Amino acid sequence: MRLLRLAVETQRWDLAAHTIVLGTASVLKETNKANASQSKGNKRGTKGKPER
Repeated sequence: MRLLRLAVETQRWDLAAHTIVLGTASVLKETNKANASQSKGNKRGTKGKPER
């Protein structure tokens, strides 16, 4: 994260904060994508369905 280093070196705290927020959002988005693809098969369960 060169942008974060540059922001801290020039003491641009607003830019540093925005960089951290964008980085965190990106990580969370990727984590949610990975979790969603793992749980796709579990969306429809067999609870409450009569046996054939």
